[in-house]
Amino acid sequence: MFLAGCSFFKKKKDVDKDVIAQVNDNYLYASDLQNVTKGLKGADSVAALKSYAETWVRKKLLLAKAAENITEDDAGITQKIEDYRESLLLYEYEKALINQKLDTAVREQELNDWYEKMKDNFLLEDDVYQVYYIKLKKDAPQLKDARQWITKPRDEEDNRKLLGYCKEFAISYSIDKPMWFTGDNLLKTFSLSNFEMGQLGNKFTEFSRSDEIWFIKSPEIKKKGEPSPLEFVREEVVKLIIEKRKMQLLDKTYDKIYQDGVKSKAFEINIK
Repeated sequence: MFLAGCSFFKKKKDVDKDVIAQVNDNYLYASDLQNVTKGLKGADSVAALKSYAETWVRKKLLLAKAAENITEDDAGITQKIEDYRESLLLYEYEKALINQKLDTAVREQELNDWYEKMKDNFLLEDDVYQVYYIKLKKDAPQLKDARQWITKPRDEEDNRKLLGYCKEFAISYSIDKPMWFTGDNLLKTFSLSNFEMGQLGNKFTEFSRSDEIWFIKSPEIKKKGEPSPLEFVREEVVKLIIEKRKMQLLDKTYDKIYQDGVKSKAFEINIK
């Protein structure tokens, strides 16, 4: 039901000049459509307005027909609206409360404690490999020294030298914290063959790749059915911790609201 005229915004004399469309006593105003044409100009803007107005008209006609055939009392609509309103208020209140007061920082000790309690709930579906690696260019400086520090370190000083070397020259590396891979991911990530993967063990093994050199070791394998390593399920455990805190925050807040109501005599329960 678009209002005809020379311009899309031109209206009948007895209708407010800002009215875009009308269905019975319902009006769609130009001010309601400010975001519809954002970034659009000319014909594109008019087309967007017409499309929105058409959708609006169809919805209002459908609602009018529904109202003719179903009374609010028959469908319990009034109560449903109130229930929805209450649910929406509580949802928005909880969301604001969580945003303002929920502590989302998880300390490593807390993470470890939770993991130890729940690790039997995180069982592996495949074997996983603990991996340390260093990726270098073949023309990396001091490669001879680096190879010595990697494969045959003599003392802690060599380990410190290796860490400094990796920070400066490695393409990527993980030598202080292990990473965990399933067998398939290990093969894909490091472009290994099954034979090469079988060579991995407690000490770094060197693999040559075009213009790169990889040093990889895998000192530990966890088998399918064993608890997942913490590194594998870290995000899941963090989510569980945050969810537990959220429930505690809401329970504590709701209980305080109730206790405040008791103290202020804000309610009565007339059941003996």
